[in-house]
Amino acid sequence: MTPKQKVVFEFINLYIQMKGYAPSYKNIADAIGTKSKSNIHKYVHKLRKQGYLSVQPRMVRSMKVVDASAKRIAKL
Repeated sequence: MTPKQKVVFEFINLYIQMKGYAPSYKNIADAIGTKSKSNIHKYVHKLRKQGYLSVQPRMVRSMKVVDASAKRIAKL
């Protein structure tokens, strides 16, 4: 995970814990100080590919943080 991906991941995790639902790409962009929602899409896509997030296609605010302990058990 790159430092920028880590910032995005931690923001998503905290946002979900505080609000109870996932942030929009605009929320994430505003929080990390960028105007490009396409870059946020790239970060989220990479985090999903790496197994840190799950995202429902074509669903707004559907990001969920994947439990790391469940990933470890699945590898056994």
